[in-house]
Amino acid sequence: MSLDKVVEEILRRGEERKLEIVRQGEKDRDELIAQARKKISENEEKGAQRTKAFIAQMEQQDVSSAELESKRMILESQRKVMDELKEDILADLAKIPADRRKRMYSKLVARAKSELGECYVYSTEKDKALLQLPSGMQVGGTMDSRGGLIFESKDKTVRLDFRFETLLDDLWSSKMKEIYEHLFRVSDR
Repeated sequence: MSLDKVVEEILRRGEERKLEIVRQGEKDRDELIAQARKKISENEEKGAQRTKAFIAQMEQQDVSSAELESKRMILESQRKVMDELKEDILADLAKIPADRRKRMYSKLVARAKSELGECYVYSTEKDKALLQLPSGMQVGGTMDSRGGLIFESKDKTVRLDFRFETLLDDLWSSKMKEIYEHLFRVSDR
């Protein structure tokens, strides 16, 4: 074989090898691109699912938050109504006519006399004139209240608090559930 033919043969084989390498490279490239597209598609699908799940979670959180805020607002409104009702009752008690107060105070004085015997009696300034105290009971002073009386033993160890505010607080505490149910039973149905 002559040198030219050997060179030609080498060049031809080199060209075939080059074409084979290029074809293999293109095939590998196409496979990599297909794999990358598949991975991108899978990631897009996963991302869309995560986004949907995240949005659903956010919507649920928003709904839960709105429900809690709604309940808080309802409870706050109900508390406000209860407070207003209690204040209205106290205002009504403060408006009890003098003759009725005098009768009430008479009963309270008799009760305190039987429980404490000799004692001091505290009233509002305007109610002092309504008091008819038996012997052994004396005015101890005035108090800031909407009405009612406080009795204190002579040795100042026992106090009977019959102020309107205290009596209403006691009644309110014991009847709170009934009052609440009566006021709000229509809206709970």
